[in-house]
Amino acid sequence: MASRQEPSSGAAPESAAVLAALRAGPFGLALRTAIEARGLPLERLRSRLAERGLRIAVTTLSYWQRGLRRPERPESLRVVAALEEILGLPAHSLTALLGAPRPRGGADGAADRPRPYAQLVRTPGDLRGLLADLDSPAAGKLQVVTEHATVTVGRRRELTALSSMVAVRARQDGVDRALLIYDCDEGVDEGAVEIVAGDSCRLGRVRRDPAARVVLAELLFDRSLHCSETQVFSFEVRPHSDAECCRYRAAFRFPADHYVLRVRFDPGELPVQCQWFTARDSEGPDDSSVDLTLDSHHLAHVVATALGPGVAGIRWAWT
Repeated sequence: MASRQEPSSGAAPESAAVLAALRAGPFGLALRTAIEARGLPLERLRSRLAERGLRIAVTTLSYWQRGLRRPERPESLRVVAALEEILGLPAHSLTALLGAPRPRGGADGAADRPRPYAQLVRTPGDLRGLLADLDSPAAGKLQVVTEHATVTVGRRRELTALSSMVAVRARQDGVDRALLIYDCDEGVDEGAVEIVAGDSCRLGRVRRDPAARVVLAELLFDRSLHCSETQVFSFEVRPHSDAECCRYRAAFRFPADHYVLRVRFDPGELPVQCQWFTARDSEGPDDSSVDLTLDSHHLAHVVATALGPGVAGIRWAWT
């Protein structure tokens, strides 16, 4: 029987899947794809790193490739640079997928823990009853890998639709649904809001709270996921309201690897300014803000990486 030989350091990546993963990310997927393409067990990778004076646990490598943790400390980034060489990847190809370091929650690792929705979006009412009714089916069990969202704003300055494609990763076995919480703008009748399930999911229970101005909906998968498995699904929210809208924001309970947000405006009614912003919660000051420019298709967009738990969105001014 022929023996399997390990690739030499610096070998050019042969797999189209590796190249595609390095282009699109996220980091965990790219690392896992490269490791699988090289056929190197994690223990062997750990040994190769140790030969270079870099000490790391096999469990840490496993967490990285499964997207459950990400390297941020200087010593971890040195390990990533060494992995690029050992796996025969272009220099900085993995490091570039990490983006900016996430805010750290202290030595206890609080940044990796889910933040309660009530700490992210300050609603007029108390959501605990609704969440208890739905038994918070996905709370703390799913992490957003990537989300591509498009908000459409009509001629009357109203939000006509939110369409979203989401890729999530299960953080434990047995996850079979996502929980959508839609925070209605002032003037929007939550009773008229329509939730439409798209690809790879179906609509489950829907609950509405007039006091809190929110709609909660279950998006059910066709099967239960195992830990680290991913699911890609889509949905649309149609407010059916003429209320004037001046921003869209999303709340992330866990850190998110990638987030793409587009806002499409009617050519007959364009804003005078658009701005991307992030914040710790819906009522707090901005952590960051960047002015955006509309393109020729009347779209403003942002591509964000390594978002920490918090609120992120685009706002605009009409005058």
